[in-house]
Amino acid sequence: MPAGPGIAQMLRVARRLMRDGDTAFDELFDRYGDVVWVGLPPVLARRMVSAGSQLVLLRDPNVIKPLLMAPAEVVNATEPHRMVEGLWGERSLFVLDGPAHHRMRKLMLPRLRGEALAQWREIIATRVQGAVREWLNEPAVAVHPFMQDLSLELILKILLSVPDSELPQWKSAWRDLLKTVTSGQLAFRSALRSVGAMKLWPRYQRELQTCERLVFQEIARRRRHPEVEHDDVIDLLLRAEGEPVSDNEIRDQVFATMIGGYDPPAALASWAIERLVRNPNALAAATAEARGGEGQTAYLDAVVHETLRLRPPFLFVARLIQAPITLGEHHFPAGTMTMVVMSAVHRQPALYDDPKAFRPERFLQQRATFYGHIPFGGGQHRCIGDRVAIFEVIHILAEVLRLADIEAVDPRDERVRLESGVHIPANGGLVRVKQLG
Repeated sequence: MPAGPGIAQMLRVARRLMRDGDTAFDELFDRYGDVVWVGLPPVLARRMVSAGSQLVLLRDPNVIKPLLMAPAEVVNATEPHRMVEGLWGERSLFVLDGPAHHRMRKLMLPRLRGEALAQWREIIATRVQGAVREWLNEPAVAVHPFMQDLSLELILKILLSVPDSELPQWKSAWRDLLKTVTSGQLAFRSALRSVGAMKLWPRYQRELQTCERLVFQEIARRRRHPEVEHDDVIDLLLRAEGEPVSDNEIRDQVFATMIGGYDPPAALASWAIERLVRNPNALAAATAEARGGEGQTAYLDAVVHETLRLRPPFLFVARLIQAPITLGEHHFPAGTMTMVVMSAVHRQPALYDDPKAFRPERFLQQRATFYGHIPFGGGQHRCIGDRVAIFEVIHILAEVLRLADIEAVDPRDERVRLESGVHIPANGGLVRVKQLG
């Protein structure tokens, strides 16, 4: 194994990770190169990287592309998710692979693409208008909690067709569970699941069961009344051609949708606002487009992609190598757990001029280099909700900037805080919202 950091250096990186966010890995790549073999004791390695016996950190697109495109029998995309399999289930998209994954993905895609997205715009506009009216009365507002609540409502109303009369019950149950699973306890207890740490977590088990009960009751109601159609994820699965989809499989996809679609768009919207208010030229250009009245979103789209580059929602894309493979100039034995550090990929001078600067214009001038811009992963397991997240945030930004002026409360950049692997602004995206000038 090539020379790499030992346990002492990785502990320092872990401490920096909590303080400085994803830049903590920069010193490792600067010292050891774009492929970093981490020297961990075997027992600790198995505990930290699940089934893997070695850990490798990556930022080289020439290694990352063939890794993410490799067949399932060689590179396993699901093993890293099995630490919390009890949460999203053994048949969710997070843990399916091969033909089963392809079928489920194909079944769900229609509600996450094309004309289906038009429904999101109306709810976004209504909710943002109400929020801005409230924000105008506040000396400062952290936007992240609102973005979380909006993401939750969009999923419940559009993807699950929860009626307004039942929305408070569903939101309360899911808000409690999602708050628990995005706490630091989840990763810790998942690592100790073999000794029963998850089962000995009463609050989590209670909240999980409450959400499961709501989902199973809704599935049962749909099965009793098949004549009533709903244009949503549950109906797509209930009416799937070929092999029937079981209640447990539907439950697992609902949980995957809720968990995967909740925090990443909320974090992305919060970071986009945090970046804009600290970059006056970009804010002016985005505001002009939002108020132009022509429905154009090219610059806002570039803002979202540049935010994804500098503040990707997740820290890693992880893959377990199951059979020996050569990627680029590097050979990886079976049992190697690879972790692609997204933000380290996105900040390479070879890929981006002035890589630490927030410059949305770069995405007006050229398309993203696909495996040099991987905020949603890649290959067959690329995030299924990528277009939904981008669409959602573009229209949130458009509505906020159309209705009000925004400015930073503190000119300093907000620190990156990690919540169960999701990057969020440490102060929640704190801004001052003012009447139009």
